[in-house]
Amino acid sequence: MTPSWQTLLSTLGASSLLVISAASAQIAPEARSRPLPPPARYEVSAANSEMRVDGLLNEAAWRAATPMPLEYEWTPGDNSPPPVESRCYVTYDEDNLYVGCRAADPEPTAIRAHLADRDATATLAFDDHFVFLLDPFNDQRRGFQFRVNARGVQADALFSTAEGIEDFSWDAIWDSAARITEGGYEVEVAIPFRSLRFPRTSEVQTWGFIAERSYPRSVRHRIQSAPRDLNNPCLLCQANKLTGFEGIAPSRNVELAPTLTSSRTDGRDPFPVGRLTAGGLDTEAGLDARWGITPNLSLNAAVNPDFSQVEADVAQLDVNTRFALFFPEKRPFFLESADVFTTPINAVFTRTVADPLAGVKLTGKVAASAIGLFAARDRITNLIFPANQG
Repeated sequence: MTPSWQTLLSTLGASSLLVISAASAQIAPEARSRPLPPPARYEVSAANSEMRVDGLLNEAAWRAATPMPLEYEWTPGDNSPPPVESRCYVTYDEDNLYVGCRAADPEPTAIRAHLADRDATATLAFDDHFVFLLDPFNDQRRGFQFRVNARGVQADALFSTAEGIEDFSWDAIWDSAARITEGGYEVEVAIPFRSLRFPRTSEVQTWGFIAERSYPRSVRHRIQSAPRDLNNPCLLCQANKLTGFEGIAPSRNVELAPTLTSSRTDGRDPFPVGRLTAGGLDTEAGLDARWGITPNLSLNAAVNPDFSQVEADVAQLDVNTRFALFFPEKRPFFLESADVFTTPINAVFTRTVADPLAGVKLTGKVAASAIGLFAARDRITNLIFPANQG
């Protein structure tokens, strides 16, 4: 016999009924249709003191920085007041962008923070942590994402609005520190400008910026500095604006990664009396290079690249399958600006380039258009054309 709603509610009690009513109020259609306030705009000033990334927001520059409150819980609430207080600060000098946050917590012993590997997002997602999303070109198309938990563990990614992907294969060089306090925890981050792309101009710059706090307890509360319209898939279009950046310039980075690979294959004469015979040593040199031509354009080149350093393919079964196996791309040469080559029908599958002698790739943006071009000379081809010359 199915219990009635009256029996069920009397069993749950008045407190549970109150929770159900509150949850229903958060997702009511009239609440979702209400107009949201525009994202706040903040004036950023240069740091007036030397900065030290130690998890202590005690420098004079933090006291002079404009506070940025995180006032919107977008899940599970719908831009409702958050259950905890969070406040961030942003400042900069000629070399770095600094972000500091204070997270209040009524029960600091319940703070979740693992000591984990970098980009361990499966673990970090359920830790207490902050997320910073930067849109330096302020074009709502592509952003840089930085995450740091209450122990200072890092994760970073490229965020693409058009494709809606987070590419955690991208790794920047940046510093972070955090500490748990009696009233919550504090996070301090320094992001070198040489790790970012942004316009080269003498004028004052305005960047898009979103700060988010993840507060996991009985549910995972996600709290932002800007209201979030769940009906709008463009997250960067809803970002706060940071204005006041001046006297900074992007770096024309040149990265060179030489490689030297040696391998030897030993063989054994026929079993059972055969002896193991050492094979010859095969040594190959290679070079990977990256040049930031402009803040918008990047050129990658590889000569005899060493692809043996990437993680092994995950085992897959090919029994009774009517299609080719798909392996995710892990090679750095192809991961640079991979979102540019992402299409709904997966038209560009870089894993078909198996053992290249050399390759070159140009990616970036020109005006409002994104461009991507790569070419490679491969020792192996997986393309088989029909006819007697196939």
